[in-house]
Amino acid sequence: MPPHPSLAHALSLWAMNLRFEQAPRDVQQALRNCLLYNLSMALAVDAATDPLGRALHGIASADGPARLFGGRGKRSAADAAFINASLITARGQNDTHPQVVTHIGCIVIPAVLAVADLVEAPPHRVLDALLVGYESIPRIAQSLSAQTTRRGFRASSLYGSLGAALACAVILGLSAKQAQSALSIATNMASGLLQTWADGSQEWRLQIAKTSRDGVQAALLAKAGVSGAEFCLEGDNGFGAAYAGTVPTLDFSGWRTPQMVFKPYPGCAFNQAPVQALRDLKAAVAFEADEVAQLDICMHPSDAEYPGVALHGPFESPSGAIMSAPFMLAATLVHGVPRIAHFERQHLEHDLHQLARRMRVRSSASIAPWTCELALTTTAGQVHRQRFDPERPFRLDWDQTLALAAQVAQEWRWQHALDKFNGLVASVARIETHGLDLPLLSRVVYTG
Repeated sequence: MPPHPSLAHALSLWAMNLRFEQAPRDVQQALRNCLLYNLSMALAVDAATDPLGRALHGIASADGPARLFGGRGKRSAADAAFINASLITARGQNDTHPQVVTHIGCIVIPAVLAVADLVEAPPHRVLDALLVGYESIPRIAQSLSAQTTRRGFRASSLYGSLGAALACAVILGLSAKQAQSALSIATNMASGLLQTWADGSQEWRLQIAKTSRDGVQAALLAKAGVSGAEFCLEGDNGFGAAYAGTVPTLDFSGWRTPQMVFKPYPGCAFNQAPVQALRDLKAAVAFEADEVAQLDICMHPSDAEYPGVALHGPFESPSGAIMSAPFMLAATLVHGVPRIAHFERQHLEHDLHQLARRMRVRSSASIAPWTCELALTTTAGQVHRQRFDPERPFRLDWDQTLALAAQVAQEWRWQHALDKFNGLVASVARIETHGLDLPLLSRVVYTG
């Protein structure tokens, strides 16, 4: 038997004592940025062009007091988290912790807001819970994610339910012992395979929806008295051994929320750098798409070899296009920037895929993760090279986050969309000094 205290005990005790008001200002500001970014993505989803979302909305039908984004009605807390998480992630444009390649906001935010509706939680507790989710998931994944990814597990859905369970435990006011049970229950729910990206199928969005719902259910079960395994993380048959074949370690030093990065474009996180590099090259050198004879995309092996990144279409669903670097770069060449409409409407079209077949993703250990180098050869034989290698790729400050969210808000289909966006900004803009304006946030995100 492992010695006491268990990792789950230590993690739960730490999480239940984490307070937003005691966090450094840069941490508070980073959480604000994450809220604005993720909720902007959720409100950009058009129900008229979202058949998968309608299917998920119809399946998750349990009645309850938790509100759905965009005036879609009410559900139980678990089903509201399920539906709202599927909306945030629908564009494939999520915040990401780069070291563990895990999307957090699309899982934690809908789970926390749904349970907050259930218990009518005050704004300060909502902020405490969100911070717990953002801070705990990277810590749990840090020593495991490389191994679990190699084994075919998707990090977001594997670790997200654990962090969401702890976050919901905060909202529910659970004790550290109950939070430990919620964490253990979540380890039994954790799942999600990377094969969805290799096949271009649609489970990836379901994975996020389920993970958020699992976090809610794990916390509610713990509150109801269901006990969890003490050594759920490091036990011989626990989470680490089962999924990674190793004993996890936990590092409680520092802060993780300011490390979050934001995708400027819809689509796979690893393709953001190549798209940006190609846009930079197009701005510096004049050429047309039909002048491209070959485009080599050099990426770090962990990026280039991630399932789906190197694939060429046509694809059976938009999912394959969302992961494909060649598709995203072809869309960039033709349209100037990849947009969600290109994934939805052009994943089956052949012209764009003929251009994409001139592109090859190549692995290079000399390229840092989340960066890239392009080598574009024209039909005239000219070779143009472009690197994208900033020190902290896609880590945005408030002004940059605001500008990106404003761009996405231009795609909102709501009446008075500008007023709605301004309300969203106002509700989160000053949370480090004035707290979260939860009534204003509610009026914005829950109305049609």
